[in-house]
Amino acid sequence: MIRIGSMERAAAQAALWTLVVLLAGCAHRLKGPNYGADSPPWIAPDLVASRPMGAKASESGPSPADIPPDASPLDRVHRVVLIGDAGYYLEDDPTLAALARWTADAERSSVVFLGDNIYDEGMTDEDRARGEKILGHQLAATRAAKYVIPGNHDWGFFSKKYNAKSINNQQLFVDGWPAGRADFVPKDGCMGPELRTLAEADGERPAVVLIALDPTPWIHPRLRALCSHAQTTEAHLARLAELLAASRDDFVIVASHYPMRTGGPHGGLSYGFVADLFVTPLGWLMGGLGNTYEPGYADWIAKTEAVLRGHPPELYAAGHDHNLQLLDARGAAGLYVVSGAGAVERVSTVTPIPETRFAHAVPGFVAVEFGLRDGRPVTRLRVVESTAEDAVFEMELPVD
Repeated sequence: MIRIGSMERAAAQAALWTLVVLLAGCAHRLKGPNYGADSPPWIAPDLVASRPMGAKASESGPSPADIPPDASPLDRVHRVVLIGDAGYYLEDDPTLAALARWTADAERSSVVFLGDNIYDEGMTDEDRARGEKILGHQLAATRAAKYVIPGNHDWGFFSKKYNAKSINNQQLFVDGWPAGRADFVPKDGCMGPELRTLAEADGERPAVVLIALDPTPWIHPRLRALCSHAQTTEAHLARLAELLAASRDDFVIVASHYPMRTGGPHGGLSYGFVADLFVTPLGWLMGGLGNTYEPGYADWIAKTEAVLRGHPPELYAAGHDHNLQLLDARGAAGLYVVSGAGAVERVSTVTPIPETRFAHAVPGFVAVEFGLRDGRPVTRLRVVESTAEDAVFEMELPVD
């Protein structure tokens, strides 16, 4: 009889566990071509077909130059720049230089930083000077009002070791910023939601409001106890429904770090077979990779989308994946925005999924203009590459 020792048994169990984890991760992998920084943007064929001047879709997407913007100007515009995952320091950062250009009219501009504001562990006590340098560089880039939402890396690196200390340090730094308005939301390690008015109503143009969320304590339930007040997921959703109903006549952006849909790595886009052999098991050891199909994340998406459909906002905006995407929200919002390409050195590949309207793997951000045309409210989105003077893509939400 062959006897199996404890070490051999443990090794076999570990190998089996690794295989199960790997297969579980692979089951959620997206199928499709990877579009990297050297690829043109992918644009939905029907968007191209609806444009003038004979713009044509190609297998890899049309050139931005083939897609002219609507020439009709907007009145009473307030511009909101959505920029995420900008938490690396670069002395002459082209993305922050572009941010300064696009918010030059500071009184009619706002900036929403969509999390992962300080890589890799947030503003720790041990390395606080470094954290302040990274975040201060971002805040100093614009005179416009700034709203800073936390991301998973602002809580820490390993999810099993997330704690509120780094979050609280970052909140104190942002809220104490001496040069113009800066606001850390949601506060105190809580899920929110918290509402901020970015621009008051201007004549017939509605007010522009932000509803900020931090789903991290939903995805990692132990963190809920760190919130300054007791908070349940049910109370969170009920409050979100209240704020959406109260703001139904306004331009509304709901924002967090976490996308509802994405064609990037956090939506299951493969890193490549060899990399997947290491990344998927490592993610489970870390407590998760923050991917949309993981149980806590998927639960948050399903329940939050159900609430959003009651009073859909113009936009739901997030970062997390390091690229630029506009996606059909299937009735949960006018559009989903993924704008997580704020750091030049961390841009990730992307592939189109059924909801994709636009996708590009380049450093940059999304600028949203809320205004009037012929007295009617209009939401215009402009995708900005860091090194380009003009937007590389524009589209407007349909007017009700």
